[in-house]
Amino acid sequence: MEILEGIAPLLGSLAASTHVYARWGAMSEATIAEQVFDLVVVAQADWAHQAVAGAVGPVSAREIEAALEPVETARAIELMTNLSAFDLVYSRRLLRDRDHAERAAARVAKLLGRGASWVTNTEAMGNGRAWTPVTRHGIDVVVAGTCAEFFVILLAVGDD
Repeated sequence: MEILEGIAPLLGSLAASTHVYARWGAMSEATIAEQVFDLVVVAQADWAHQAVAGAVGPVSAREIEAALEPVETARAIELMTNLSAFDLVYSRRLLRDRDHAERAAARVAKLLGRGASWVTNTEAMGNGRAWTPVTRHGIDVVVAGTCAEFFVILLAVGDD
């Protein structure tokens, strides 16, 4: 459990903004898509006041799973860094120190280990971004990593 004790403050730091959510824990019988779905439910409840009337998003872990694509560790670190450091809607607006976010993201990846698997719902960040929604909000990006024993998830939501 030392790894989880190391991950907790790092993900807490990465999710310091009100639009970023984090979840981590020991692997169980739940899939990473189910863990993401549980976090999506929390984020959508918190952001219900921002949702466009009638907006819909995935309603099951199966739909979340279909939105997730594998990424390399370096890309996962970049995504976690950007989700933490920049405003999801106004991508050039810096919310916090990018170097700090990058160090925290790199440390999370190191704690999960070289054999970790990473997934996301986005192809790019910035003006050329494309993603498959995992929430009912206008913009969302998730990056999740798993190893044999643990999982980590960082989810950012926004409405423009």
